[in-house]
Amino acid sequence: MDWSKAKTILIISFIVVNLLLILALFNTNETVETLVSEEFVEDSIRLLSNKDIIVPTEIPREIPSLQSLIVEYEDFNTQELNEKFFDGNGKISIKSDGFVEIEDKNEKLTILNSKLLIYESNKTEDSKVLHNNDDAIEVATNYLKDLKFDTSDMKLSHIREGNDRYHLEFSKIYNEKYLESAFTNIQLDNTGITKFERQWLNVIEVGDTPIFISSAPKSMLGLLSMNQVYGKTVKDISLSYYFEPEKHDYIQNPLEAKQGKTIPAWRIQFEDGHKVFIDNY
Repeated sequence: MDWSKAKTILIISFIVVNLLLILALFNTNETVETLVSEEFVEDSIRLLSNKDIIVPTEIPREIPSLQSLIVEYEDFNTQELNEKFFDGNGKISIKSDGFVEIEDKNEKLTILNSKLLIYESNKTEDSKVLHNNDDAIEVATNYLKDLKFDTSDMKLSHIREGNDRYHLEFSKIYNEKYLESAFTNIQLDNTGITKFERQWLNVIEVGDTPIFISSAPKSMLGLLSMNQVYGKTVKDISLSYYFEPEKHDYIQNPLEAKQGKTIPAWRIQFEDGHKVFIDNY
C-alpha cells in the first residue's frame, strides 16, 4: 500500500467533511435567523389574521430549548384531606377503585386516582362581599393558605367574572416558566368558595441535555389548522415545560399516570383563557 497516497486521501477527506459541517452549520443558522426575522414574524401574523386570530402581544424571538423534567403528580391521602377540608368530620365513601368521596353537610370532596381533587359547596348564605377581581383574588389566595397549599409555585394565569361568580385559574411555575398541565382552579361568589379543582405536578429530577423545538413564529403557524381558535385574540406566548400523558408513556390509560417526562412546548393562551400547546411544527 502507498501510505503517502493514503495519507493524502485521508487529509483531503477530513477537509471535505469539515467544509460540509461548516456549510451545514451556516445553513442551519441562516434558517433559524430567517424563522425569527421581522419579515417572517410579520408574514406569520398576517396568515393568522386571515383566520381572525389576532396577535397583539410580542412574539418571542429566542432560539427555544429547555431541559426535560421528570415530574410526578401530587399524591393525596384521603384521611389527610378529610382533616384539611372538614376537620376530620367528613363521611368517607369509596365509590370504586380510584374514586372516593368525602361529604360534610353541604360540602363534598371528590378524589380521583389520588391526584385530582374536586371540592363543591352548595352553601346559600352570603359570607363574602366581592366587588371586583382584587376581592376575588384575595379570598381565593387566603383559602389556599388556610388549607395549607403552597402558593409560592403558583401564578394566576386567568380570571373572569360572570353572573356574580368569579373563576380563577392558577398555573404551576418552575424556574419562572409554566409547568403544564398542572392546575388549581377556584370558583367563588358571595357565599364563598363554590368549587375548587386541583391537579398538581412536582419536579423530582432535571435532565442534563437541552431539547430544542421550532421558533415561536414558526410554531404559531400550527394555529392555522385549529378551528377552535379562529376568532380568538392571543394574550400570552411563552416557552413552557409540558407533560401530557396521552402523548407519552400512558397512551392507553392516561388517568393512571403517576409520573413522566416533560418536553418543551410553546404555551399559547388566549384572552378568554383557552390554551393550546405546540411542542413541534
